[in-house]
Amino acid sequence: MKKQKICIIGDGLSGLTAALALSNLDIEVDFIIKNIQEKKTSDPRITAISQSNFKFLIKYLDKKDAKLFWSCKKINLFYEKINYLYNFINFSENHKNLLYIIKNNDLKKIFLKKIKSKKNIKIINKEVKKVDTKNTCILLGKKSYVYDLILLCVGRSSKIISEFVGKRYIQKDDKEIALTSMVSHNINISDPRQYFLKEGPLAILPINEKNFSFVWSVSNKLKTINTKDLVYNKLKKILGNKTNINLNEIVTFPISFKFNSIFSKNNSLVLGDGSYNVHPVAGQGFNLIIRDIIKLFQFIEYNQSLGLPIRDSEIIKKFVSSRKPENLLFGLGINLTNSFFKQNKITSPIKDFILKDINKFNFLKEISIKISDKGIFQSLK
Repeated sequence: MKKQKICIIGDGLSGLTAALALSNLDIEVDFIIKNIQEKKTSDPRITAISQSNFKFLIKYLDKKDAKLFWSCKKINLFYEKINYLYNFINFSENHKNLLYIIKNNDLKKIFLKKIKSKKNIKIINKEVKKVDTKNTCILLGKKSYVYDLILLCVGRSSKIISEFVGKRYIQKDDKEIALTSMVSHNINISDPRQYFLKEGPLAILPINEKNFSFVWSVSNKLKTINTKDLVYNKLKKILGNKTNINLNEIVTFPISFKFNSIFSKNNSLVLGDGSYNVHPVAGQGFNLIIRDIIKLFQFIEYNQSLGLPIRDSEIIKKFVSSRKPENLLFGLGINLTNSFFKQNKITSPIKDFILKDINKFNFLKEISIKISDKGIFQSLK
């Protein structure tokens, strides 16, 4: 019997993760990427992976790869008041790891190396001209290729995505940008910190005790000022004036909440930023994508166990009904969290009252940890 064949388009983290995970099923995978030799590797961003997602991914990696992940057992949240930073909540789980942090570039290199070693993955270095969802095929040059399933992991700005999803979507643009860079320092920071500052939320994500990455969401009006001085002064204020810090080049990228109403057609499915993108304040973007891939893996694996085909099956329908509600709720909840912590004279007294004793409510912290780790619906089981 001929093996079933799927196509994965795009070599960002979504495409790489999907290719690595799904190649462990009894299927053939065409992994289509564009100009891999010319791909730039100057991505300063950091990825924080939850405990349950890490357990899924690490099964497909080597032991030495695990050493590149920085494990974290605590997370502290701070809220900026007039004259000081108030540590209103801290998360821990009986000395268990809550997060595993790794550089995006390192994660991509690990995944790509494993993918290249897979016998059932064929890497095709060409540009996809067209996706025919009706016939589940793609056009490469002048030749078309038919598949049982097509996964589009090409990002929100792709022309293919805009043609696929159309204009039906939920969107909220707060006119914000994210500033990010790597920072070296002379103090010990081993666990993540989230600061809700007057300018916007700033997350510190360590990759070791002497280096961390930050992501600071601010108004896009700040693009016109010297962002390096702004970041340097803010970090000195947060970490202490006696702290020696060294900033790498600061990179900016736009922030918006967008959720496409349509991200599947027949046997074709959009994964990653092309289907939705969320605010970085909670660091849940890539974790949501991993949960999507896990669920797709489970549905395909179940079909195979019953001897059922992938093509024209209930897999995509089940996937959409399973993942769409949770991803939308997560996106809206993250947006609401960001709005809640924005400072103004009317809401600040309310926040002060709510946050004053919140750290005492252990059940709320336990629920938050479970949701961040496993997602909304899975954590309730």
